[in-house]
Amino acid sequence: MNQPFSVLMSLYIKEKPEYAQACFESLLKQTVQADEWVIVEDGPLTDELYALLDKYQKNYPGLIKRVPLEKNQGLGLALRAGVPKCRNELIARMDTDDIAREDRFEKRLRRILI
Repeated sequence: MNQPFSVLMSLYIKEKPEYAQACFESLLKQTVQADEWVIVEDGPLTDELYALLDKYQKNYPGLIKRVPLEKNQGLGLALRAGVPKCRNELIARMDTDDIAREDRFEKRLRRILI
């Protein structure tokens, strides 16, 4: 399956860095990889969250596209700001405290593309 797709997430100040890291690691273990993660920074974040984003951007160049918002707008508006930044028509939504099964995107794409 070589259908390109984006993963869209919103991150805000109250997210626990360890939850976001577990989410990112689950994305890296997918049997079918997204070719970009669009992460909306919904207002200012903590130093720990910025450090986490910086680490993943450094370790996986070109994978993460960050969309910083000046102030917190809430999930719906944050996602709305992120959609136009996705380069692919197919967009998978994920919360930054979710852990995806390794075959989540493979199964989803199979259903969509059949």
